[in-house]
Amino acid sequence: MKKFAPLAVVVLLFASVALSSQETSTTSPKPKKTPMAKPVVDCTKVDDATLTTNVKDKLAKTPSLKDATINVAVKDGVVTLTGSVKKPTNKGLATLQTKRVACIKKVDNQLTIESASAAPQKAKT
Repeated sequence: MKKFAPLAVVVLLFASVALSSQETSTTSPKPKKTPMAKPVVDCTKVDDATLTTNVKDKLAKTPSLKDATINVAVKDGVVTLTGSVKKPTNKGLATLQTKRVACIKKVDNQLTIESASAAPQKAKT
């Protein structure tokens, strides 16, 4: 019993040190991620032609939209998208990407989804 007591004290000491070091490492504050600041743009100086160009560039740089047939028209900061895309998710993506362009007030998405039956069928041989 006399040999067991010092061993138990040493084990408890190591256990308490290990637990206290874990508590401090898990409770320490993590650095906060700061959102990327958007560049400040004076929208009073941006005309519809510039917005049209910016939206077309944004859509062309989006990999799943670069091959889509999308027409862009802008009037007073309101964008109208017409044309067709292959998937319903691409239609929503076009809206999201357009809204990311600075000075866009609203997006009217009139894109249509290409149907699978519209694809040309191969002749049977």
